[in-house]
Amino acid sequence: MHASVDVSQRRILDLVHLARQTFGDRQLERELLALFEKQCLRLLPVLAGGAPVRDRGDAAHTLKGAARAVGAWRIASVAEELEQALAGERPGEALGQLIGDLERAVAETREAAAQWSAV
Repeated sequence: MHASVDVSQRRILDLVHLARQTFGDRQLERELLALFEKQCLRLLPVLAGGAPVRDRGDAAHTLKGAARAVGAWRIASVAEELEQALAGERPGEALGQLIGDLERAVAETREAAAQWSAV
């Protein structure tokens, strides 16, 4: 298991990485961020709800990969910790903390993306 990283130290949204992924196509960047936001909103309830542990682990893994693709490093970091916690079947208290961290990271990323899109 990886050493725990202070989530607040991870970048919210790496726009340089996103631009590299899209070859600088600003419209494609907007589309990817919109799709990523929808995916976050779809997966958060799965992660927070009473779905089987395997389904929750799969959702965390999916979110981690999607976050890395768009440069949402804080979400990727928390999703990775959540995936590992679910694999190790951590107590509900630890999972609850990670879910809260993930919800905050998603909210912060959505806000950063909205501010970027408004420019």
